[in-house]
Amino acid sequence: MKDILTSIKRTPYQSLGSFMILFFTLFLSLFFFTMTSFFYGVLSYVETRPQVIAYFNVDSKEKDILQIKTNIEKTGKTTSVNYVSQKNALKIYKELNKDNPLLLEMVSENILPASIEVFAKKPIYLKEIAEFLKHQKNIDEVNYQKDIVDRLVILTTILRRVSIGILAFLILISIIVLLTTAAFKISVKREEIEVLQLIGASQGYVRKPFILEGLFFGFTSGTTAFLIFYGLFAYFNPFLSSYLSGIPRLSFYNLTGYNLYVFPPSLEYIIFSYLITVIFGMFIGFIGNHLATSKYIK
Repeated sequence: MKDILTSIKRTPYQSLGSFMILFFTLFLSLFFFTMTSFFYGVLSYVETRPQVIAYFNVDSKEKDILQIKTNIEKTGKTTSVNYVSQKNALKIYKELNKDNPLLLEMVSENILPASIEVFAKKPIYLKEIAEFLKHQKNIDEVNYQKDIVDRLVILTTILRRVSIGILAFLILISIIVLLTTAAFKISVKREEIEVLQLIGASQGYVRKPFILEGLFFGFTSGTTAFLIFYGLFAYFNPFLSSYLSGIPRLSFYNLTGYNLYVFPPSLEYIIFSYLITVIFGMFIGFIGNHLATSKYIK
């Protein structure tokens, strides 16, 4: 550690440049990683909701509704079809509006429509099921969520591709900067390196301080990027919590068994994000300095 700090003091501007480019790369990496995970969590949540919901006229008979439910099930294109009676609809309404007594007094079971919630086996079946329901008697409205799912899929895909492109460019720049900085430091220490080689020091021994310095920069820049990112998150968290109040906890790629939740972020997810950021930073630092020492220390 003493040798690393001494090296930084001897070349402060080059060291600062290495730190800043790594910090910027890791901060954006953490940002895109979190955003992609968040949108994937939203997509997973939407896909677990009823994909087609048909609301019936309030005067519809239960036997007619159940017959339509049976007809849809017979198509073999659904995973489940749930019937929500007017009584159950009232229970759901009361639960959603339990904090507003005035709204509860104004609604009774008779004015709420019964409905069926349809989950399709494949997205391609959604349009067909929705069209079938629209042509049934007593149906007042059909909600079809395919457009929402499709847009989220497109958004997540675009975000992932843009992230990969930007991060690949930043990683390349980071490695070039680290390589250049390490090469400059090697030239500064050229006489010391030659002395070590003359007294029989191995190549690995000579290269070790530069490799450790790259790992140090990766660790410190990753830790700094993590602290600033979650500091900003904590600052904006009241606004985000209010804006996303209707969304339940979003899991990280469905890994709920490990208590990994993107939003609100669980402690396990925060620790995981930190480890990923630091390890990624140390990897970049190692690669950059390893390439430099391999080229300039013979």
